[in-house]
Amino acid sequence: MPLGPSLQSRLAAALPVGISLQAYHVSTTPSPTNALFAPLPGEQSEATLCESHFLGIASPQDGDHKEVLVYAVEILIFTNPSLTTLFVSKADSSGFSSRTNAPKGSPSIVGSIISTFVQFLLEPRLAKSRVVLSLFARSQNQYLFPGSIENPTKHVLDDRQLIKWWCRVLDDVLRLHTDSKSPACKATAHLLVPGCDKAETKAFFPPSSRSDSPSDPRWINSYPVELLVADTTKPPRHLVPRLPDDPKSRFLEDLDGDFVDEHGQWRSLKTLDQFWEMMSYRQECSAGRLVGFLWLVFSPGQSTHASLDVLEKSDKVGLSNETAIQSKSDTPGSSHSSERDLSLHGSLSAPNSGGIENDRLPRDSLSTTGSRTESAAVADVVDSGDSKSSTISVPLTEQLAKFINIDHATQPEGEIVINADQYQSLTDYLLQTDFAGDHLAAESTRGWVQKVLELSGAAAFGCPILGERTLAPSSGVQQMDAPQVNVLTGIRKKRKADNIVDSGPASSANGPVSGQPTVNTLSAGLVRKKVKS
Repeated sequence: MPLGPSLQSRLAAALPVGISLQAYHVSTTPSPTNALFAPLPGEQSEATLCESHFLGIASPQDGDHKEVLVYAVEILIFTNPSLTTLFVSKADSSGFSSRTNAPKGSPSIVGSIISTFVQFLLEPRLAKSRVVLSLFARSQNQYLFPGSIENPTKHVLDDRQLIKWWCRVLDDVLRLHTDSKSPACKATAHLLVPGCDKAETKAFFPPSSRSDSPSDPRWINSYPVELLVADTTKPPRHLVPRLPDDPKSRFLEDLDGDFVDEHGQWRSLKTLDQFWEMMSYRQECSAGRLVGFLWLVFSPGQSTHASLDVLEKSDKVGLSNETAIQSKSDTPGSSHSSERDLSLHGSLSAPNSGGIENDRLPRDSLSTTGSRTESAAVADVVDSGDSKSSTISVPLTEQLAKFINIDHATQPEGEIVINADQYQSLTDYLLQTDFAGDHLAAESTRGWVQKVLELSGAAAFGCPILGERTLAPSSGVQQMDAPQVNVLTGIRKKRKADNIVDSGPASSANGPVSGQPTVNTLSAGLVRKKVKS
């Protein structure tokens, strides 16, 4: 699928006229990382690539106000042969949203930016395989901007408000792919809030869910394990993804440290339902606030979701047919033939790299694994169809990309592209800044931009965003800046029944007068004064 409109043009189209912002998009080159799902004992980990995308939105310099980062979101993209996972890792505001000068009554600026950014990364990946968008909503004072909680204009949503907000924002992305005018794509949203039953969880669904057909709901209270894992009969340890800095990943690691038998089973928890039930007792989910786990699943080219097991079998049949056709045109022993055999065998471990086969690699930093093996050249022995073997040597990342069938020319990149080590340095720098107050926030923003230029060697960074969206005038909706005045007309005071005499409706030469109250006239002879005792 060719690349669609640029991020700059998409953001301009999503933001109202009068908005002027500066966008900073940094991404990394894909690098090998640990598989999201732990393999069974003795099995090989699934080959996986990871790339990071960071979008910072800043208010431009205006008079005495210097440029300041106002919003930021980080999305990690994990790709393996059967599934692409977009994980919204962090999102935060700095407390300077008022500098965007958003028109009163306009839609949420940060919501529009995030849904547009997600759609920009999601759209080209729908041409290949099933895609899942994953996140957890947990209310905290600050994620990306240290000291920002001290800004009095920063508004922190509580746990319930935050879950509802994310559901509304991502519902806009979901609806883009459920419209009948769009290419065939089955899309559903799945929400779990540990500690809440089905009825309580349904209260977090966006208002649009009420108009969905009960027989074909778009929002579901469930964990879609059959859409994410091919073999759902595995122990629960192998059915939940291990995403970075995620509450359920920390629970998985704690359970692994307790006991894992030769079948990959824990001593305490035996089923997936027990895992989610116990999640509600974890400190992160029970310390007086709720945590929402959300998955949006997209199945391109399907009118209904097929299980991942069915999709994998279908892909293998298609790949076998393609290989049989290709083998007729490939000469034995050619480099093209060897690379194709390599991709089918999936022998992708690098010598002394720790390997993507090793399930016990440290998970504290995704960039560590990626940077160590990104440029490594590996030599794999490939069966060439006879007693002899041929050896090829290509970069590991390139091998993985071919195995996973990634065409980098169709994948969106940031304005600045750096490697995983540089990205980690940039993240560490941001987390050491201070956004408490105008001066510190401006200095931190300037320092962060300079750090990007220093790491990348680029001459300039940042692109202006001028809002182009014209907001339709709201009919029958109260204006935000004008108080509503209720004018009551035609009000009659209630009188005692024995003093009321109906003289008939008011009339005119043309019939009853529309819109005028009826006037009852009492003649003087009908009025009697009460006799005093």
